[in-house]
Amino acid sequence: MLKMLKPKPVLLHKNGPQVRQEIQACIGCNECLLACPALSEPITINTLNREIVGGTISAPIARFAQACYQCGACVDPCPVGLHRDAMMMWLKVRLLSSGWEE
Repeated sequence: MLKMLKPKPVLLHKNGPQVRQEIQACIGCNECLLACPALSEPITINTLNREIVGGTISAPIARFAQACYQCGACVDPCPVGLHRDAMMMWLKVRLLSSGWEE
């Protein structure tokens, strides 16, 4: 008889300290944003980084988070090897938790 295997849990995003650590490692080169197919209006990497970890989420950053479909195009161009996709997931969770509406 076959035994049912329990699937291993999948980590959908990093925890707060891990996200903050990645943001601190960001050199601000903007390569992730240049590669992103979901970015439709100008935002700065500094604003994005600041709003990922806390404070008020501005309308342009919220629209960007909603447009992001986690394709991973932002990961390969990063010269530091950061996972912007995981940081964006963290931002999406913050956005949903805050009940943000435009």
